[in-house]
Amino acid sequence: MLSWLNLRERLSLRAGTDAEGTVRRVSQAASLSTENLWLLICSAILASIGLDTSSAAVVIGAMLISPLMGPILGVGLGMGVTDRHLLQLSLRELALGTVISLGASALYFAVSPLATATPELIARTRPTLLDVGVAFFGGVAGVVAGSRRDMSLALPGVAIATALMPPLCTAGFGLATGNWSFFFGAFYLYGLNAIFIALATFLIVRFLRFPHHQEATARERQLEHRVVAAVAILATLPSMYFLYDTAMKLREQRRITSFVQREVERPGRSAQQWEHRHGAGEEVLKVYIAGQPIEAAQAESLRAALPRYDLRGLRLDLVQSDVSIQDLTRLEGEVQRGILRAVTTATAARDSALSAQARQDSLRLQTLAREITMTFPEIAGIWHARRIGPAAADSSSAVAFMVSFAASTRTAERRDIVSRVQALVRARMDGDSVVVQER
Repeated sequence: MLSWLNLRERLSLRAGTDAEGTVRRVSQAASLSTENLWLLICSAILASIGLDTSSAAVVIGAMLISPLMGPILGVGLGMGVTDRHLLQLSLRELALGTVISLGASALYFAVSPLATATPELIARTRPTLLDVGVAFFGGVAGVVAGSRRDMSLALPGVAIATALMPPLCTAGFGLATGNWSFFFGAFYLYGLNAIFIALATFLIVRFLRFPHHQEATARERQLEHRVVAAVAILATLPSMYFLYDTAMKLREQRRITSFVQREVERPGRSAQQWEHRHGAGEEVLKVYIAGQPIEAAQAESLRAALPRYDLRGLRLDLVQSDVSIQDLTRLEGEVQRGILRAVTTATAARDSALSAQARQDSLRLQTLAREITMTFPEIAGIWHARRIGPAAADSSSAVAFMVSFAASTRTAERRDIVSRVQALVRARMDGDSVVVQER
């Protein structure tokens, strides 16, 4: 019982809450200053570049510097504490930030030489109910982290998880290229994120019992709750449809794969590839077959088997190749052997070139060593090598010389000769780092 009470105490969100400080910080962040507007433009362009080049790292960086979270949290907090001035300010600033970000991203994609539908862009055009969960729990994490007396280190993670800027810039891509399915799908994802972050803020603020800024009648509060619920439900409905549609397509793909592997493929026959196409008024499953041919009666039997896999209404189109399984295996083996031969030849040529270069380099160092001993008779012995790795601070390789002197050579003379040898070697070995030491 004591452990359960201790767990309840540790999980209590109200402990450590700073209501006054939270309202002050969110109110300040809700207003997009000149600095924030420039950050917003930079974030939009960075996110557009990341989406255009499929660079996840750049997209994440753009999320971190985007100040859009401030006005969204302001909307939820304004509703939660009944601060109409904060609510109106946050909605106005959110609209301004949305228009500026959308315009900056559309301008980038209008002048970009790439501006093609990359995987990063496509991934943000069909939001599902799972994205609602990401936005809601990201919003919960954001307001919980922001409501503490000691600021949490989780806020950068919240900015990444809620991902406000990428869908907005994807909508900018759709606007710039006239691809309206991208525009509406991505803008819906952005709106979904904003709505559920604000909703999470509203619910957590009420759960934490932040004091109301203005008094409201019971009827006004009831109306407010109904509006919030209606907006949440209406925003969620399309995502539920997208999730259902995605799940149905995945299930259908699994059924098609099962049908091909169990019914079409046989010993001596292989399905090399299959495609599920939606044509004019019909759906077609096109299967490319190699090996033992399928007779007309067998093809009809396969078509009759489609309903057993819940693939009714699907027209089966079999494309048979004259290549047998043995020929296909032989061809694959020849291709692999050809690739292996090409790699072996290239490796041998590279090793030969490296070996020739190493011999030339060694001869060059030997000639330089003889020149040094002739120039400086005080040197009794000299050793040289090319060291690979951290021998030089500014290069991956360094020429190293070790010299020894006759016993009669004074210390000052030795230092002077080492310095002069280093200058000589550096002049002869242009472009290489040089290390000359006394042995």
